[in-house]
Amino acid sequence: MTKRYDLIVVGAGPAGLTAAKAARECGLEVALLERKTDITNLHRCCGQSLVSMNDYYFGDIFHFN
Repeated sequence: MTKRYDLIVVGAGPAGLTAAKAARECGLEVALLERKTDITNLHRCCGQSLVSMNDYYFGDIFHFN
């Protein structure tokens, strides 16, 4: 069976995570592609802030394969 997505986001940095989160909250089916296997351990910053992969911020919108 083929899975269809409305949006594919490449990169799980601050911008990619924020874009994926916003799109999912708007009801889109989103695929987030990242070359690293554990995105909870990425240390990237943007504008002197870190985006954290915690349940408070992202809730249950992420499912890892």
